[in-house]
Amino acid sequence: MDLFDLHCDTAFEMYRTKADIYSNELCVSVDKFGKYDRKAQVFAVWADRNKSDDECFLEFRHIIAETKEKAAQYPDLAVMCGDSETLKNAGNKLCIIPAVEDARMLGGDLSRLEKMYSAGVRILTLGWEGNTCVCGGYDTEDGLTDFGFEVLSECEKLGITVDVSHLSEKGFWDVAGRVTKPFIASHSNSMALCTHRRNLTDTQFRTIVSHGGIVGVSLVGKHLSAALEDNDPEEGQVYEAVCSHIEHYLEMAPKNTCLGMDFDGTGPLRGLENVANAENIAKALSNRGCDEKAIQDVFFNNAYAFFEKALQN
Repeated sequence: MDLFDLHCDTAFEMYRTKADIYSNELCVSVDKFGKYDRKAQVFAVWADRNKSDDECFLEFRHIIAETKEKAAQYPDLAVMCGDSETLKNAGNKLCIIPAVEDARMLGGDLSRLEKMYSAGVRILTLGWEGNTCVCGGYDTEDGLTDFGFEVLSECEKLGITVDVSHLSEKGFWDVAGRVTKPFIASHSNSMALCTHRRNLTDTQFRTIVSHGGIVGVSLVGKHLSAALEDNDPEEGQVYEAVCSHIEHYLEMAPKNTCLGMDFDGTGPLRGLENVANAENIAKALSNRGCDEKAIQDVFFNNAYAFFEKALQN
């Protein structure tokens, strides 16, 4: 079985806890991918809300450098991936694709975006929460700022994929109305199944698809179902919720539905405590009648096909 996950916060947590990348007590580590054949993981560097934009950018540089150093200790098992050739030739190594979650760390300085790209960043989540120099988050009514539109344009020039997870609805439509390249929602569930402001309407989902983008289903309980937010749900409840969101997206766009599990950025759900357990989702989908080709597409092929093209820039 193969696995391509569009979002985790493990790089930040490794830096914070001084954990190793091969084996640790976090949700994601190289050894936990051992049961998968081809594998890729997007490692997002999050902007700490307790720190200023400038402090976050400095911290990003430390985190990305440390992540590279840790991966380099296991050259036969992991590789930093910033281009399509590395992705295609990785064999059974874990491909680590760097990303940034919350572009506010740009601090109004567009030159920092090129520094991010040079450091290996290939995905930029424009917002996270509240208002920033770039945009309004999902909890606001505000869209992209003038600087945010500059960031959007520069991302397309450099070859950084724009990620609209966490954006306000207005921000989403600002992006959709301006982009010339595919964009993604790396970890966003369906509003039709769970009315949380972080989720996507079917119209938004179809808009991403119409631009050639992909969407990853996350494992954030409150974004899956209100029933998972206020108690300690049984495994059956968890699988029911996760599979329902995947199946809903599959009905609309089977080649654009992926996983963006958000490990180490959310409290783990029972039965899905770490990346090794992701295969339980595949088993649950199979038990519900989903065919093996569709499952493999969700777990790997759809994201791989997208980034095989996106990383050619």
